[in-house]
Amino acid sequence: MYPVAWAVVDKETKDTWSWFLRCISHDLELEENGCEDLTVMSDMQKGLYLALTNILPNSEHRWCARHIWANWKQV
Repeated sequence: MYPVAWAVVDKETKDTWSWFLRCISHDLELEENGCEDLTVMSDMQKGLYLALTNILPNSEHRWCARHIWANWKQV
């Protein structure tokens, strides 16, 4: 697992995540292989999940256990 990119945006929304994923897809040429071998791990950011299903529909999406645990501890 390697972090490959980051961006500074005003808010984490579906639109900003979509922009970010389009940039990543283009730069890493993800469109060419259909993304069946790509797995994205994240916290439970709703905007990211919605963008992933639209921009990289064949990729796997998994939630980070550390973020899930941290969120449950706050409840």
